[in-house]
Amino acid sequence: DAPSTPSPSSSPGTAEKCTDLRLSGGGIWVDKPYETGCDWYGAVAQRCGWYGSRYRNEHVANEACCVCGGGKTSNETDVPATPSPPTDAPATPSPPTGCGPRVRKGWSMLSCTEREHFIEAVRTLHSENTTDYHDLSQLHRNNGRYAHGTSAFLPWHRWFLVGYENALRSLPGFECMTVPYWDWERDDAAERFSTPFRAKTFGTRSGVGGWPDNCVTEGVAAGWTASDGDCLSRNWGGAGFTGAMEISAIITSNTDFADFRPTLEGNPHAAPHIYVSGHMGSYLSPDDPLFFVHHANVDRIWALWQDYHGYDKVPKAAINDTVYAPASSAEDMSLEGTLPFSVDG
Repeated sequence: DAPSTPSPSSSPGTAEKCTDLRLSGGGIWVDKPYETGCDWYGAVAQRCGWYGSRYRNEHVANEACCVCGGGKTSNETDVPATPSPPTDAPATPSPPTGCGPRVRKGWSMLSCTEREHFIEAVRTLHSENTTDYHDLSQLHRNNGRYAHGTSAFLPWHRWFLVGYENALRSLPGFECMTVPYWDWERDDAAERFSTPFRAKTFGTRSGVGGWPDNCVTEGVAAGWTASDGDCLSRNWGGAGFTGAMEISAIITSNTDFADFRPTLEGNPHAAPHIYVSGHMGSYLSPDDPLFFVHHANVDRIWALWQDYHGYDKVPKAAINDTVYAPASSAEDMSLEGTLPFSVDG
């Protein structure tokens, strides 16, 4: 019963709105009627749900045609088409009365309006108090040795992420904001086309200046100055993302925290940092807004591990080395310790 998906090229306002989602060339997606373009999706209404995320090229086409083009995706059953906002006006839906539990969504699952709303929140937070924004990065750097390579890695970053989310929610119009997670496991072997890498959101691989500075020139962070006084940079490395099947195996096969934490902190966590590189590849990585959507996914994977093994509701008195295993180092995180959050180090 879903309405047929109109072609962006013939739908007023849609073509301009979704231009950055259309990847052409390289065999990825070209808008050709009844081949791999929007007309093909519109010919049979259910195709958005059937093929929307089955293959990488279909996922990209689905993003432009089904989400932005007005049709339905498998994640948006019975959700009406997203209206195009007024020209030059950011989409700012009115917050509901009472936000309810915080629910973080995958970036690839967000509607265009939800993406724009989050990007506007990030832009507002940065522009209203750049010093406080830079303090987040300094805090991460100054506590770097404590919060990385130790059992504190996951709890420290979980609390850090909540602090950032609370800062976004303190802004008028964003009271119910949650940080979406960058579901990079979907993009294994197709990293350059990962969903956040769009000109109007976080910027593409080509959205940087020349060597050696590689200043970000595209997306929400275009023209930003990092906390070290240099331009925010991305050097784009070559690390490959960990795929969904491997993430599932990491969750299910590691029953002890002492095994799970270093496995997750290794390539799954490190690869997106290395792939984006520049400031994202340093202790000043929170200068790049990709840091927070990335760590929202790392936190989600920890939560899935906790839930899968039944550790999410273990009372403090019953926590043992299986659920959380502090290392022997005096600097490591014990259950009685206080997470250090000092900008001054």
